[in-house]
Amino acid sequence: MTEVRDAGPRERVRVRPKFSLLSNALASILLGTTPVFGVVYWFAASRGGLEFAVLAHAGVVVVGLLLLWRQLRVFCAVTDTELIGNGIFTPLVRVPLADIGEVLLVPTYLGAAPDPVLQLLVTDGSGRRVFRMRGNFWHRADLRTLAAALPVPTEHVTEPMALTDFFRSYPGSAYWFENRRPMQVAIVTVTLLLVLAAAVAIMVALDLPVRFL
Repeated sequence: MTEVRDAGPRERVRVRPKFSLLSNALASILLGTTPVFGVVYWFAASRGGLEFAVLAHAGVVVVGLLLLWRQLRVFCAVTDTELIGNGIFTPLVRVPLADIGEVLLVPTYLGAAPDPVLQLLVTDGSGRRVFRMRGNFWHRADLRTLAAALPVPTEHVTEPMALTDFFRSYPGSAYWFENRRPMQVAIVTVTLLLVLAAAVAIMVALDLPVRFL
């Protein structure tokens, strides 16, 4: 939610991602690992290799907790001189308020979702993206509050558009992983192969038959 800070003389507005992202991530870790490792423990108890199963489970939990810790540190804020913010996998970005040329709030459709999601796009004087916040991670009201705190009047786009049209209308607004279908397919494929390799490694370590090899 939005935090308007009076105690800090420099930071005027700070917003944080939707809390549902954190709860969903925690639920995914619990629901995703518990059944899998329950089966692993059951086999390991009778066939040996329990120590390996515990270490593998501990490693997954540690990675999940690190991601949760990082999620808790995500924020965006406006100070007297800068627009700052970070992501889970990105470092802190600092944009001097003097460099901001345009601030836009654009409703976009994500996939087949019926309701539009708000995009906050901040560009410099040459129209280059310097900051962007996606409404699927941030509260709509927080995006409006943050935009209103910037020194440039906000342009409100009233007509929702498809995400592809958004990228076409505002060149350079896409992140490196967006609007690139082959790359997205490749990332999903590599992820599935890594999961499969991990499953095979655990089965081999527990001396289980690998039927699909």
